[in-house]
Amino acid sequence: MKPTFRERQELRKQFTNDVDRMLLCMQEAGFKATDDEGVRAWAEYSDDNCAGWLTLPESNAALLQILVKYLPSARSQPVWRVAGGEAADGSGDLIVPLPYDLVEQLGWKVGDELSIERVDPDTMMLRRI
Repeated sequence: MKPTFRERQELRKQFTNDVDRMLLCMQEAGFKATDDEGVRAWAEYSDDNCAGWLTLPESNAALLQILVKYLPSARSQPVWRVAGGEAADGSGDLIVPLPYDLVEQLGWKVGDELSIERVDPDTMMLRRI
């Protein structure tokens, strides 16, 4: 059952740290969501798993994957997929070409440090540090 606005406000108060972490996780990945959208998404996810309010996963990548599935505003934002390749210098380094439009949209600049997190065997998530 989807919580009413008043119930979502109560959940926000009760699970302040969870909601703050969800919003920070989304923000770091370039998504925007309100407190209410975050609470609604997690409540819907928890309900789909026959639970009241589930504990957030330890991994931010796993949390983000769930939120993107349950946040309508996140689903409407583009997902960028690029193929990386091994550097030609024999170092074994991975080269990931980032499209100009993506870099501009995220506000990244040459010289920014990025973290790389493996989401699954074929997917890695890049985040600016």
